[in-house]
Amino acid sequence: MTAVYITIDTEYSAGLAVRLGAHARQEVFDRSVACRTTDGDVGIEHQMAVMDANGIKGVFFVDPMPALIWGTKAVAAVVEPILKRGHEVQLHLHTEWLEIAGDANPLRGRTGRNLHDFSEAEQTELLELAREYLMAAGAPAPTAFRAGNYGANDATLRALKRIGIRYDSSHVPGIASSDCRISLGSNDRTVVRHQGTIEVPVGSIRSFRGQRHAQITALSHWEMAAALRFCVREGVEMLNIVSHSFELMSRDRTRINSIVRDRFTSFCETIAETAGARGATFASRPPQIGDRTGAAQMPHSEIRSAARIAEQALSNALYGSS
Repeated sequence: MTAVYITIDTEYSAGLAVRLGAHARQEVFDRSVACRTTDGDVGIEHQMAVMDANGIKGVFFVDPMPALIWGTKAVAAVVEPILKRGHEVQLHLHTEWLEIAGDANPLRGRTGRNLHDFSEAEQTELLELAREYLMAAGAPAPTAFRAGNYGANDATLRALKRIGIRYDSSHVPGIASSDCRISLGSNDRTVVRHQGTIEVPVGSIRSFRGQRHAQITALSHWEMAAALRFCVREGVEMLNIVSHSFELMSRDRTRINSIVRDRFTSFCETIAETAGARGATFASRPPQIGDRTGAAQMPHSEIRSAARIAEQALSNALYGSS
């Protein structure tokens, strides 16, 4: 069986919090977590409903750092519906909240866009605090982590080991210029123990210029379905897919992006219909050292890639560049 991990980075938008102000917690929630529109919601409740309809459990990497300005009740508003539906909550962390926090900044004024901007000791302090906030919001002790913007480095992995978090999934071999600074390369696409932590790379496929990462906004349904069939046929152990809580919305977070919404729905249906594939989480099927995480060996299809580029151009024209 190929285990399909649908991992959803779930976060209040720090950018919206800056633009709208600290008083606008509910609006930031509505536009980045619930994703409410006049035509319906397409945030985490919608994503879970689609997965539930297809017998899939998702992994929600939840960022608890907004607790610095809004308290843990704001994080509980994210965690509780996920747990109620039986999906998995793991740890996410965007360090942009440190600047917004002002005097509540636990690092006494130190700020940075990514975790790798901080020392190992500072990262350890932030990770411990984030875990504390997440658990205070009702989540079980997390066993897996993904850095905001993928912005981890080797010190992050050592810090995770120190605080007892077993897995990281910040290495994204399909993005050549990502913010990830972990000392693994584009050819490191299998689950590996690195700096004491088990690294679970984001999946990828071949594209025009090397690899393309397996993200709902980055691949077409045709490409994802082909990748899944390849993984099943070749006995690939897992396909690690990334999405975001706000990913089914327009760029300005005001409208449904029907192209991406339908792509997400179609891929969940494809998982359910594909013999030899099943949805998985870190708890239900823990990644194992040596597991392949995507379809990077699948022969490149110029037709599929060209069709995706055309679809993305239409999506960007209608809903803003993603």
